[in-house]
Amino acid sequence: MMVRPVLLSLFGFVVISAAPVGPSPAEFTKLRTAKGESCPPIRKLACTQLGDPTEYRCSWQERFKGKSWTGSIAFVAKDGKGWTWLDGGPRCSSLPQS
Repeated sequence: MMVRPVLLSLFGFVVISAAPVGPSPAEFTKLRTAKGESCPPIRKLACTQLGDPTEYRCSWQERFKGKSWTGSIAFVAKDGKGWTWLDGGPRCSSLPQS
């Protein structure tokens, strides 16, 4: 009988700590294409919360046709309306940097 409560509390901890940080891959893709940019698929999206609890640093890999996977980084924020792209540059690494 003592084992059951321990397993339940351990399982509850795992569920709580496994919550995603930052936007989901679908939300992040929507942010990348918000200005009509044509972006390649992504993988390995990982976001970390910054000092401001509404701001996140996200890294991911994207792959352009015929090329290898390339890493990128961006900063995003969450407000009452949803996710916002904070970087001023292009949302896809293949776009010209200006």
